[in-house]
Amino acid sequence: VIRATASPSNTVVSKMPACEIQYSPQLCQEILLVNEVRTMNIQQPVPSCILLQISDELDAAESEAILFLCRDNSSKTNVRDLLEDINDYSSPIPFGLAEVLYVIKRFDLLKKYLHTSKATVENLLKSRSSIPFSYRSLMVGISEQLEESDLESLIFLLKDHMRSGGKLKNKTFLTLVTELEKMNLIHPGKLDLLEQSFQNIRRIDLKNKIIKFKQQQTAPPPRYTNAFGVPRSNQRVLHVPVRPGKAIHFHKDSLPVQETGGFDQQTEAERYVVRKETMGFCLIIDCVGNDASLLENTFKSLRFTVRTDRYCNVEHLESILKDVANMEQHKNHDIFVCIIISRGTSNSIFCIDSCSLGFSLDRIKHIFTGKSCPDLLGKPKLFFVQNYIAQEDEDLDKMIEADGPTSACAHSPKIPVEADIFWSHCKVAERYLHQSPSLPSLYFTYLSQLLNDVEKRKQMHLLDIHTELNRIICHRQEGCNIYQQHTLTKKLFFYPC
Repeated sequence: VIRATASPSNTVVSKMPACEIQYSPQLCQEILLVNEVRTMNIQQPVPSCILLQISDELDAAESEAILFLCRDNSSKTNVRDLLEDINDYSSPIPFGLAEVLYVIKRFDLLKKYLHTSKATVENLLKSRSSIPFSYRSLMVGISEQLEESDLESLIFLLKDHMRSGGKLKNKTFLTLVTELEKMNLIHPGKLDLLEQSFQNIRRIDLKNKIIKFKQQQTAPPPRYTNAFGVPRSNQRVLHVPVRPGKAIHFHKDSLPVQETGGFDQQTEAERYVVRKETMGFCLIIDCVGNDASLLENTFKSLRFTVRTDRYCNVEHLESILKDVANMEQHKNHDIFVCIIISRGTSNSIFCIDSCSLGFSLDRIKHIFTGKSCPDLLGKPKLFFVQNYIAQEDEDLDKMIEADGPTSACAHSPKIPVEADIFWSHCKVAERYLHQSPSLPSLYFTYLSQLLNDVEKRKQMHLLDIHTELNRIICHRQEGCNIYQQHTLTKKLFFYPC
């Protein structure tokens, strides 16, 4: 028996006994869908001040994606005005803020402002998905996975189909799709041109996404069954009179709750979220002067925001690290990278100081933990250190290489006991620096080569890339030791997901 009671509190599900109104099992079959009851809180309008804060945290690419998602239902060109329409449930836009933030992968804003989770919104989308929204979500997802070279190839291939001859107002994939939509060359039921174009530029992964979408639209929809085993077609909404200011509480005893299908969550659960336009922030501190330019070019090509500081002393180093740790910019990025090149010992760096105890490498890592820097909580924090060690300071022949999250090395600093940290420390004798005083290190030369290889970035996560780097260095430079530890909880690809 299901019992309904009136209460001033929010809607909850409980096994506690209730004593107001009782309904028979036959009437229980007509009660509103459990999923709809569960998700009522994320479908309510939010205050204007929250909309303002959300819009301020969106970058240009995310704003464009939201405008594109709503193109079928709104002609607004200002994202703040559009968010107001989305928030207004009397508007023709058939989805809400939660769905929009989910599609653009701003799960942090879901939690911060709507107080809901990614999984909750996934269940909401599964219960009321639509072909237009699924199509536009697909296009947004593809735009995040396209390389700049891929986009240029697409525009070249499709320029003869467009009135503008390929001259787009904004050189983005979503702008390209919009132009093709205006000419009725593509829409949810007409994607052959896009599919063939992805084939021509050898993006088979994106072609397969189009094929999968087409198959899903032609397949018969699954028969919906709610928690009581009743198909949607047999359901009626039960209107229960409640006094003003009271909320309905549904209490159930031993009734199963349906597990809904759809959405393959395994891949997302195994990978860190990485977005194309806001991939990460990279701090480079080069106290030797050979590697900074190479690394700047590499990480800028990966769409990282890069800050470089050269030839700093120990005192200045601490100031730089604290300034970067306190940046609000971290909340807009998905990865943090810190790169340091210096002379030093196995557990400290000297910067440009000639007489110094050095700056502890352990201190560097602790400055950027989630506890010290909340905006980096749950995000991968990567450290790459090239340390040139004087022979009198360390006996390199006794150094051992360690790998994995549980390895240990007496000459290397310990990784903080916190998730989502990756530490790679290359130690080489200072004499190698004197032999080639103007050349980049082999460590960063080959790391850059691996990261600049698009196919490797698609197929290999960070640990695999580092293993490949380790193999190359071992064969190319004698006396070079790479110490690696990590507490990563997912796979990290330098490629949008």
